[in-house]
Amino acid sequence: MENIPKLKELVCLLSCQPRDLDTQLPAALNNLLDVTGCAAAGICWFNAEGSLQLQAQMPEEFALEAGIRQTIIQIPHLSAPRQGQNGVSWLVVPMKVAGEPKGRLWLVDESPARCFTRDECEFIMMMGNQLALALENSRLYDDVKRLAARRAELLRRVIAAQDERCRRISRDLHDEISQSLAALALDMEAMQVAAHSPGINWAGKLDSLHPRVVNALKEINRIILDLRPTLLEDLGLLPALKWFAGKRLEETGTRIHVRTTDPPPRLPAHLETTLYRVGQEAITNIAKHARAQNVWLKMEQTDSRVTLIVRDDGDGFDLNTILANTDAHVGLGLFGMEERTNLIGGRFSLRTAPGEGTRVAVTIPLTPEEAYATDSRSAG
Repeated sequence: MENIPKLKELVCLLSCQPRDLDTQLPAALNNLLDVTGCAAAGICWFNAEGSLQLQAQMPEEFALEAGIRQTIIQIPHLSAPRQGQNGVSWLVVPMKVAGEPKGRLWLVDESPARCFTRDECEFIMMMGNQLALALENSRLYDDVKRLAARRAELLRRVIAAQDERCRRISRDLHDEISQSLAALALDMEAMQVAAHSPGINWAGKLDSLHPRVVNALKEINRIILDLRPTLLEDLGLLPALKWFAGKRLEETGTRIHVRTTDPPPRLPAHLETTLYRVGQEAITNIAKHARAQNVWLKMEQTDSRVTLIVRDDGDGFDLNTILANTDAHVGLGLFGMEERTNLIGGRFSLRTAPGEGTRVAVTIPLTPEEAYATDSRSAG
């Protein structure tokens, strides 16, 4: 029971003070050394690849004997305290959060024959679990902070893209459509004024008006297509994505393969739009980075869900490197695809590795009402 105040002190150190693990971890380890009388203590933490790496130790200059270090790291599935003697006495305990191993806490005593008691081991395990919780909370805090930064950057880009689209549409309407229609109106007014004048070639004048009206209609259709592709509205998701992929990958010579049921199922408009935008981003990434020979577009549907898969045989990449990058601009496209999917209750999946291509899959659950709407649109 005499160690309870030290445990409370540790909890207060980790929970009650501002988050600063560079200061808190050494202080906590020194606290542990004071209680146990050991010469050194340290924390090994599992990294993203599942390997143990030294996170902190006190004293910092302490040189842990190589054989002991290897033993501490290589013990498989450590679930209980393990101790031994090798010129010095050592103890290693698992550090867990919610029962899941996150790392290992070790201590070294200069006495070659020390045997850590059961009470000491239990106390050190409690200390280790408190430290594990602090480290895990710090990791989660950093993840949330990084996601918040990426969300803010994504929102900024979405707003900027919307503003730019509005400006472009306004500019196109003013520079092309508005001026074309104004010129047509002036010509028609002039024809109206001269309606009763003899010797005017009305057929020729009407012939000159016709191509200008056609061009104005083409410009209007182009603007409408930019807002929502007609193919998506008329034919559905996969034909629209195949058309976009053909346009986007034309210069790279990438072959496009489409796999789906026959005929491809139709979805409610808001789901098709979301899947189309995700597919657009995936295809754009392939065009920019993948150097792929082939791209596969696949759509699977059941009564309860629909899945879109975009896969390529290109270069692939290291996903962990992208996710660990602190630059909010890196991986923004991937984050945007996941955000779009989450907004409609879907699940986003990405599998990739250097040299192994990339597979993006989006699965969206269908409510009974949406399944009915799907059947209705397919039948129509």
